[in-house]
Amino acid sequence: MEVSKLKKMIDDLCLCKEVKVEKTGLIIDGNALYYSLYYTSDPKLDQRCGGDYPGFKHEVCKFFKTLQDCEVNPYVILDGGSGPEKHEHNVSPLKYKLKKAKTIAETEPDGTLPEAYNVLPPLVKDVFIEILREKGIEFKVCLGEADPEVVSEANQKQCAVLSIDKDFYIFDVHKGFLNLDNFEWKKEEDGKIPARIYTRSKFCEHFKLDPALMPVFASIAGNDYSRLEDNGAFAKESSSPGEYSIKRLDGMLGFLSKVNLDGLNNSQKREHALSEALNHVGKKENQTFKLAIKKYVKPEKTSSKLPPWVCEKVERGELTTFVTSVVDWKTMMLTPLVEDFSQHSSYTAAYRIRQYFYGLLTGGEITEYGRDGEEIKDYRVPSILPSSDEQKQLKLQCLNEHSRRRVFEEALQVQTSENIPDQLKLPVCVTVFWFKKLQHHPKPETVNSALMLPHQSEQEEKLLLVSGPLAPKCCLIFSVEDEFERKMKALKDEVVRNWQPRVAHAFSQWQCCMRQSLHLNQLLCSPLPEPQCILYCGPLLHRLADEDTIKQLQKTLNGQKKEIYKNLKTILNPTTTEEGSSSEEEC
Repeated sequence: MEVSKLKKMIDDLCLCKEVKVEKTGLIIDGNALYYSLYYTSDPKLDQRCGGDYPGFKHEVCKFFKTLQDCEVNPYVILDGGSGPEKHEHNVSPLKYKLKKAKTIAETEPDGTLPEAYNVLPPLVKDVFIEILREKGIEFKVCLGEADPEVVSEANQKQCAVLSIDKDFYIFDVHKGFLNLDNFEWKKEEDGKIPARIYTRSKFCEHFKLDPALMPVFASIAGNDYSRLEDNGAFAKESSSPGEYSIKRLDGMLGFLSKVNLDGLNNSQKREHALSEALNHVGKKENQTFKLAIKKYVKPEKTSSKLPPWVCEKVERGELTTFVTSVVDWKTMMLTPLVEDFSQHSSYTAAYRIRQYFYGLLTGGEITEYGRDGEEIKDYRVPSILPSSDEQKQLKLQCLNEHSRRRVFEEALQVQTSENIPDQLKLPVCVTVFWFKKLQHHPKPETVNSALMLPHQSEQEEKLLLVSGPLAPKCCLIFSVEDEFERKMKALKDEVVRNWQPRVAHAFSQWQCCMRQSLHLNQLLCSPLPEPQCILYCGPLLHRLADEDTIKQLQKTLNGQKKEIYKNLKTILNPTTTEEGSSSEEEC
């Protein structure tokens, strides 16, 4: 929802109290946190080459370590899908994100981007949940918007809320709202975090406003659901020295504070105040404002048509929240990525995998919203049902592992090999599927890309797969430092000066295939072990796309590394097939 400019008004009026956060519980808006940590890291994390997930993990771990040092007990709540009432407001941000992604792609590494021009790499949410699980941080994923559950948990546990969502200035959060922008966790000292806390009571006291009218203020000021077009009437009545948008908010608050509410209960107060505000600017009452008010007064948890076992998997973070959008609203939003905008959207590479995903969930047609050239368009996408009748719809829970794996293999047109370590099975399947897509590129010989895959993580080893113009090439990074390891570390520390659109696009395609395969695997109750997406590093892979660099690194391979390199080179040598062919590659 959010009321624009409200934070600036509150900061200008110094309505927040300086506090030191320690020895307390804290309800954290998970989406706000991972956006904030990725965008505000120092040094800045990559957004141009496909994302720096190891760097992101480092930032997330530092944050939660700081909370632990200050004896702050976090409970993270993440958003799920959004309902149809926000559909129009979801399409509009896609257009803005497309503009930002294109600007980032076209800006040189040393160039300056406009403020707030950020685009999140595609696997950040999956990686964030992976980190929470690995670190034992308590969390929950909602079926819909997280706000209602964040408020409920905060008031039930008597904790403050940590977020950047300005809606928490409106909600009645008993212990207050900590804005992430003012939560200075990197300046922790003596087990205390400097922060500023906002309470609705202090805000209302300053403006002499009945707290019951805060939802009315939000609904007419403007949020995701409503906005009162007042043609400057409220701003003209304000004595605030601020800019127009601040004057408008100040004028609204001043007007609402003077509405006669004698003898009315809270519900009647809101209804009367809304009517007065609308009459004041010559507008008629409509349900839009009442709906917006209701969402603040009685925030309701989102329900779903999904079976209980699926909902439980979503809430535990074991299944993507995209399932709710597909089943309940028959839509899929394909968020714009930083890629080569002269080519088709990277999401087209994973089109077939999404069709199987839709087929298992609905068996019907889904509307996708995504990039076409430099515009956002909607497409009707037919689903694909698995070949076996017993594998249709959500009877997946009853299928044995072999049957579930066969559905996955059918979707990606591959066959898993028992000779591959478990943690590599899914990434290798994805890579073979993706590489076959590359063969249909008009100039496949110009494409080089690099992918980092986990291998025997308990031994802290990593596998690096690099696809070249003819066939994949691969090499290993071991925890034991040698010449190869030293060269890899040096490469990772280098800044990418020569951004190559085709390399970025190829990696973007691979990530789309990887994410959709992860989600398909989750829906199938994980017939293949989930890999560690944390290991992928776009800038490093971008540098490894250079053929000479790869040749030099290959010369440093010896012993077990060289042997595994040879084996995987054989396994990951896909044969080009015609699009739509039913042939399967062994991987």
